[in-house]
Amino acid sequence: MDIQTRQLESWLASSWERSSNAGLKQVKKPDDINVTGALLKERMHKSSSVIEAVEQCALPLFNQVLARTDSRLILTDAEGVILASWGQERFRERLMSIALESGTCWQERLKGTNAIGTALYEKKAVSIIGEQHFIKQHRFISCSASPLFDYQGELVGILDITSEQSKHDVTTQLLVQNMIQLVENQLLTSAPGGVTQINLAQNESVLNSGWQGIVIADEYGQIVAHNQVASQLMPDFPLLGESFETVVKQPDHNADLVFEKRSLNKQRSRKSPLSASCELHYGDHYVEQAWQQALKVIGKDISLLILGETGVGKGEFVKALHKQSTRRSQPLVTVNCGALPKELIESELFGHAAGAFTGASKQGYLGRIRQADKGILFLDEIGEMPLDAQCRLLSVLQDKVVMPVGSTQSHQVDIQVIAATHQDLPKLVSEGRFREDLYYRLNGLMVKLPALNDRQDKAAVIEAIHAKHRENRQTISSSLMLLLTNYHWPGNFRELDNLIKVSSVIASDEPELRLEHIPAHLSQLLQRQPIKEASREGGDLQSTLNTTLIETYQAHNGNVSKVSRILGVSRNTVYRKLKALGLISG
Repeated sequence: MDIQTRQLESWLASSWERSSNAGLKQVKKPDDINVTGALLKERMHKSSSVIEAVEQCALPLFNQVLARTDSRLILTDAEGVILASWGQERFRERLMSIALESGTCWQERLKGTNAIGTALYEKKAVSIIGEQHFIKQHRFISCSASPLFDYQGELVGILDITSEQSKHDVTTQLLVQNMIQLVENQLLTSAPGGVTQINLAQNESVLNSGWQGIVIADEYGQIVAHNQVASQLMPDFPLLGESFETVVKQPDHNADLVFEKRSLNKQRSRKSPLSASCELHYGDHYVEQAWQQALKVIGKDISLLILGETGVGKGEFVKALHKQSTRRSQPLVTVNCGALPKELIESELFGHAAGAFTGASKQGYLGRIRQADKGILFLDEIGEMPLDAQCRLLSVLQDKVVMPVGSTQSHQVDIQVIAATHQDLPKLVSEGRFREDLYYRLNGLMVKLPALNDRQDKAAVIEAIHAKHRENRQTISSSLMLLLTNYHWPGNFRELDNLIKVSSVIASDEPELRLEHIPAHLSQLLQRQPIKEASREGGDLQSTLNTTLIETYQAHNGNVSKVSRILGVSRNTVYRKLKALGLISG
């Protein structure tokens, strides 16, 4: 069947002509051009951010729509070499008969007209349906593919859906385009220098749809990357290199736009080699290190001791470990050793026989340790445990046998023990208040969680807690954020959560959470903390306060005394910086 009799579209006819000119024959299966295993690993490493973005943004959508069909989601690099694929395993084996597998190159000149190779050549989305494939052996599949571009507009790969027999219609093509949009939006966040993502839309319901405009700004608020939708929403105005605040204040075409900001937490690895820990942190190295170490020992019959101030999230850390452990289908039993009366702690832990003591249950009590059998026992505030109970606990940890109070019958248990404390256990040992042998039994691995004030991801933590409590798309003003991140938070997460929760209720109808919405006694605490005139990276006040200084100055109608008080710097410093910024003269 020649090209003319098929009455193909011009681009498809051109593709068939290129295939023929490349020396390919319709009835002859083409040679397979494969890269070596080592080279494939190198290409996959080079494209790791793209693979990760596909797994995070496109694969869930593919699974929702096509996981039960004979379809595969396929990703190639910019040269058409297949890097990864997902979908029905039995269909993967069928595709191996035509070498549609990792490591194989599917450029059009090698494989004839096909969605991957033709999309790569045309630099546009295409669908190749069954008989439209140049090679006869490929005609049992239908494919829809589209190029993927990074934040610089550079081609980084092809995303393809291949199905057996199914005739791809506009629905499949739209699915591919939706996935492309989501992945490219994710790739935008890797723009160098980008610290803030701003979502833009003409309607609030579109802000997180995947089809919103996206602008990436650096620490000074200047735009370093944006997607095509952002260009369409703000036409006739250069975006790159401009201040975002300046752009959105253009009266001609931006008055009806709604937007929301969020921090980009680039220190966080989105794909941990063991398990995602994003529920615990947003880019803090010390929490991630503690998580990875703890994850390696959980389930290995090694006790874990977690240190950290009250309120740093030790309980949440243990809950996350339980979810990832081999004991996740078994109970996690938590005992707060500091909350139990000393006279009842032994019966609470080890259980008791019926009528063992005055007030004891007539049916007896199993005890928290036996309740945790096959699961995890979390002993919080272990430093508060009385010495007598410590002795019995040591026996349980050594022999894995429990004898209830008032009973002569022992019971075998299988438990993983995790303990936590805010106290200095070695000091308690030296004072005779904690058993040394129990201390060494508990700290098979010892990890420490940082205080909120020491967290590297403090700003992102604040935004996450605010997102949990806000009632709309409310943002936090930059001047308030500076105060929040500068505050030392002696109560850690409990104190932060309480402040944000109360303030969000007070400001429930406001588009921005500001200092005036913070309850007076909490506001005073925030303002007592002087703001450092140097950032951790060694920058001066110009790099950390300029934007906040301008906003605060304008918000308070030029009241320098009030600005000085809010920012915690001297009036002379405020005057000097305002003069340098050209906001005042003299």
